[in-house]
Amino acid sequence: MIRGPQKSLLIAEDDLNLRETLCRELSERGFQVTTIDTLGQLKDLGHVSIDYALIDLRIGSENGLRFVQNLMLANNSCKIVVLTGYGTIATAVMAMKLGAVDYLTKPASIDDILAALAKGVEKHNVRNSSEVECPVPSLARKEREYIESVLIECDGNITLAAKRLGLHRQSLQRKLRKFPPKK
Repeated sequence: MIRGPQKSLLIAEDDLNLRETLCRELSERGFQVTTIDTLGQLKDLGHVSIDYALIDLRIGSENGLRFVQNLMLANNSCKIVVLTGYGTIATAVMAMKLGAVDYLTKPASIDDILAALAKGVEKHNVRNSSEVECPVPSLARKEREYIESVLIECDGNITLAAKRLGLHRQSLQRKLRKFPPKK
């Protein structure tokens, strides 16, 4: 649990119901909450000190990783948690590289969110790699993650991503319409 003086929390979420619920729940737990639903609103905040941020990976047509990047440039001590309904290893790695302290998939409980927000920038004890059981992802899963990482690099531009992947644009769109593999 986060204790001490009231901490500021930014919620960047485009789903109005979820945004209001998170705002209410986290305000009741002692946060001073500010909500936004566009990157422009983040820029309008200027250099306001923000201790914590909860950022959706997809905010309308915008990429939440841009929010993470801009927020870290403005305030590199902010503890950011990325929340998404479209979790992949590629986006999780990218979020962590940009400065997020955790990455949660929806639906996440308020307790999960609070635990993620409480994480500091200190490195946690990491178990020996021999102790960690790492399931091998399927080829379909790896392909999907690679495609999504290329899409992120191309800012969601399907035509440019298809060129980089050596695919026809329609073939890439067909692959993206398929549900991501479970394993």
